[in-house]
Amino acid sequence: MGQELTRRNFIGGALLAGAGLAGATMLSACGGNGDAKQGGDDSGITWDKEADVVVLGAGAGGMYGAIVAQENGLTPIVLEKQPEATAGGDLRVSGGYLLPISTDPELMVGSASFGEANEEWADAVDELGTEAIDWVIDHGCEWANGVEYMQVEGGGVAIYECLRDNMMDAGIECLYETPAVKLITNAAGEVIGVTGESAGQQINVKAKQGVLVATGSYTMNKELMANFHIPGIEYYPTGSPYLTGDGLIMAGDLGAKLSRLAMGVEYNGFCAKGASEEVGLAVCANIAHGAIIVNQDGNRFMNEQVSLQHSKSTMPFFKFQGTMMECRSDQCGYVNSKMFEVFDQATFDSFNLGNAELSMTWANIFEDVDNGYVWSEDNQAELKEGWIVKADTLDALAGEIGVDAANLKASVDSYNAACAAGEDPFGRPADTMVAIGSGPYYAMELAVATLYSMGGLTTNEFGQTINWSNQPIPRLYSAGNVGMVGPYLEPTAINGAWGQAALAIDHMASLDAWDAAQSA
Repeated sequence: MGQELTRRNFIGGALLAGAGLAGATMLSACGGNGDAKQGGDDSGITWDKEADVVVLGAGAGGMYGAIVAQENGLTPIVLEKQPEATAGGDLRVSGGYLLPISTDPELMVGSASFGEANEEWADAVDELGTEAIDWVIDHGCEWANGVEYMQVEGGGVAIYECLRDNMMDAGIECLYETPAVKLITNAAGEVIGVTGESAGQQINVKAKQGVLVATGSYTMNKELMANFHIPGIEYYPTGSPYLTGDGLIMAGDLGAKLSRLAMGVEYNGFCAKGASEEVGLAVCANIAHGAIIVNQDGNRFMNEQVSLQHSKSTMPFFKFQGTMMECRSDQCGYVNSKMFEVFDQATFDSFNLGNAELSMTWANIFEDVDNGYVWSEDNQAELKEGWIVKADTLDALAGEIGVDAANLKASVDSYNAACAAGEDPFGRPADTMVAIGSGPYYAMELAVATLYSMGGLTTNEFGQTINWSNQPIPRLYSAGNVGMVGPYLEPTAINGAWGQAALAIDHMASLDAWDAAQSA
């Protein structure tokens, strides 16, 4: 395997001394080094497989956690929901940026965790995550353009393949198309295994030391997205269609504390709504220089060229009107509940309006499998599908998309005047503004595309998943987008997931196997 992972001492020393959220009560509740064994009756369970560590999810945190476990003398097994050909979750469609925290720890603790994480915790995640970066470079990845600690050549696909190949070379068992459906506990409340489904049959996998939940985002679970984020908005994810929040739900059944959800979704921008609905994932849209965006009333409302990616500000499409007194009337709702990109024939002929030139989305990477779609170069296929609407005049176009014709024409006239003046009332840069000319005219309905979600399962500084009493659920750990680091140190992204996974494995290694007495 090459270079050994050696920095495995964060459980002791300064980190224990500086424990913030966990404290002594969490440590005693955990029962480290075997003290938590209560001898629960598991005699009725038939174990189909067993390992020291059961990892749920073959994404960034899961695969790296399995590798760390094996290099520290533990036997891991990975359960992955997806087929091997498309596994990897959000990692597979990421840009492959590996950036250590590299900032003032006090600032990181204050701004990224809202003051709830301690400095030792942030340092541990940073150092272990940085070590993981060095590990993947030492084991097959290369820096793009030779610039260290920036972006890996080949993006997330290359990182995924590096982890997968090293995991396979190490002989780590990964059960693909085997989603976990239930966490198994004993009478003492310890998580002692996982029930999975494989080829239509349930299997029970024993976890002697613990279970690491690394099941990724929940962006494909419409119920969770509606409950955790702004309601009444239709979200279309750019990532894996398998990310349905399974880990959140399973751990939630055991009383896991859910937190940091409201701001835990990352936006990508706009997608073509008709295409996205049919494909099932976001088919990203390009906003042309010769186009404007109008709402359901035909009114322009934003700088169309502003970047929405990773934004945490209030988005124009979230603007809400109405009062409690109006909540049962049509005066209450989102001002921009529908959005249309409007453009002329010249733009249609010269500009690709979809995702043909993108790479970091599921639809692009997996064009030839379910939920994959790459836009045609000339927009003709999408026009034929009805995802783009065409009309000879603006009046006729307004009728086709159901907006007020006078407002639509006024929006076009106002925009063209701003183009001539070189100054836009919505702040759009003049060099991105091309006037809308003569017809025919076109419109494409837009929707909100999401990159991924992060947050949910709350951990302490040992990677343990905690309950609503801020006590660890014994032998249950989490890492990656299913949970958080620090808490909410997740802006460290991929290497943050790695750092959290390493912390979790470190702590698992300090425990005795729960079935040690039975095996003796």
